Parts: sequence; structure tokens; C-alpha cells
Amino acid sequence: MSNISITTYILNRGVSMKLKNILFVLIGGVFIFSCSSAQKASEVSAAYVPASQYAGMTCEQIYASAEELRASIPALERRVDKSAKDDKVKEQVAWWLFAPAAFLMEGNADEASQLSIAKGQLDAIRTAAINKKCSS
Repeated sequence: MSNISITTYILNRGVSMKLKNILFVLIGGVFIFSCSSAQKASEVSAAYVPASQYAGMTCEQIYASAEELRASIPALERRVDKSAKDDKVKEQVAWWLFAPAAFLMEGNADEASQLSIAKGQLDAIRTAAINKKCSS
């Protein structure tokens, strides 16, 4: 058996047709479920936003901006998660009906970008508040 590759052995000699079908479905399923570029909200990292943007603000203005951002982030996270879920469903349908269409999927880059910027702004506000020695 040393001259025969494991793949050749599995596909041609050593495995029953039923097992081949199961392996095919499992490998195909892994491939299909791993192709989407859409991100979940928990996978979106904060974009860099310079804290100097908030340097001219008073502590009260900084806190108001932070509260506004904190209030908007959950809605952004819901939009990112919904678009990621929708993208996964569309991708699965595309793979089953017309595979080349799956390569044209756009993902949820716009929603993820908005969330990333909001997270970055919140980080910058925190840094500005620390630099100004605002009390919490």
C-alpha cells in the first residue's frame, strides 16, 4: 500500500460507496459553510480613530458623545449580525442552485465598517477622557 496514496485508496478501493457519499457531503458542507466573507458583530474590531479628534471637547461633551455612541452600537451590531446571517443563507442557496454566483457575494463590509468606526470612535473618546483626566 505504500505506492498508493491514501486518497486513491479511499476513493477507489478501501471505502464503501455509502461512506464515500458521506465523506463527499461532509467535505462539501465544510467548504460551503466556510466561504462567506460576512462578519458577525463579535468579529468586528475597532477601527483606529485618533483621540486628538476629541481633544478640544469638554468632559461633558466627551461623555455626551460617548453615550450617543454607546446607544447606537447595539443597533449597528444587530444590523451586522442580520446581514451576516442573510449573507450565509444567500451563499448556501447560491452554492446549491448556481455555484458561480456564490463568488459574487458581497458580504457585509458596509455594516461591519460602520460598526468598526463606531467602536474606534468610542475607544478614541475613552482615550481623550483619560488624557483630560475626566472623572467617571
